[in-house]
Amino acid sequence: MLKILREHFQLAMVVMLCSCAIIAIAPFAIARAISHEWLMAGLDSAIVLGMAIIMALALRTGRVKLASLVLAIFYSAAGVAMVHLQSNSLIYWIYPISVANFFILPARLAVLINVCALVALTPLAQHFKESLEFFEIVITLLLVNAFAWVFSWRTEDQHRQLQQQATTDPLTGIGNRRKLSQYLDSKTIDETAKFKGSIILIDLDHFKDINDTQGHDQGDLVLQKVASIIHGRLRANNDEVYRYGGEEFLLLLHNTGLTGAIQVAESLRHEIAEAFKNSSVPLTASFGCAQHCPNESWSHWMKCADQALYQAKGSGRNCVRPLPGAPTTPD
Repeated sequence: MLKILREHFQLAMVVMLCSCAIIAIAPFAIARAISHEWLMAGLDSAIVLGMAIIMALALRTGRVKLASLVLAIFYSAAGVAMVHLQSNSLIYWIYPISVANFFILPARLAVLINVCALVALTPLAQHFKESLEFFEIVITLLLVNAFAWVFSWRTEDQHRQLQQQATTDPLTGIGNRRKLSQYLDSKTIDETAKFKGSIILIDLDHFKDINDTQGHDQGDLVLQKVASIIHGRLRANNDEVYRYGGEEFLLLLHNTGLTGAIQVAESLRHEIAEAFKNSSVPLTASFGCAQHCPNESWSHWMKCADQALYQAKGSGRNCVRPLPGAPTTPD
């Protein structure tokens, strides 16, 4: 679990926020129950229970974005309700609630929920003895939200840039192995079990000879050209290509059975061979295809494709091999 939390910032924030809220609010629920403040004790207990349920669902299902939205709405509404019951003593809880929303939600959603919470608080103005006191609270809340929005916007922008750099192969401009792992890990258990598609592992035959005889600069140009050829065969919004290793590429085909994957691989094999047939060192490629089976894990699926590629290389290279005995689904 610790590894998952380290690699998933938003999930880590949801878990941390829920844990801190449970630890902070639970003692109040106990103290109010002892003091026979049953309504407030019940609300505190409901908040603690709700936080625990949302945290458990986020960890269990992996649907972090939905869990974050539900969590923000839940504790914001609970905070507003508590303030309406005891406005003078509890209104300052709205400050950490407002800031917390920016940590687990995109800035625009956090602003929307915070504005709704602020509007819901306006009827409380009459409960403050001095007219300026509530006005000062509103102004300071707006300032806190403004500063938090600027920080959140800047952080999101930097995160997008870092994410792109971390998941894009700088040589070919396509996704790298890390991006593939993130995509697969983002799928829930149910989505993994029901996923329909195939993968093609592509290995450039004797690529080391090009680096040895023509230099690494020429080798880089070859990789860029092969990536362009593969990318040109992608169906928009349906397929993805990743640089899987040094001279290995992985093509992920959605809603494509093994028969369709073999056809795509054969077409690419001919196209790559044709593109480099007049080069001083002709280039070919070997292909391993595997179809995802119901309830199959990602790791086993990748292993099947790797075994198919190994058989292609063992069969003289420049060929396509599915895993023997693999199910063939017509497209």
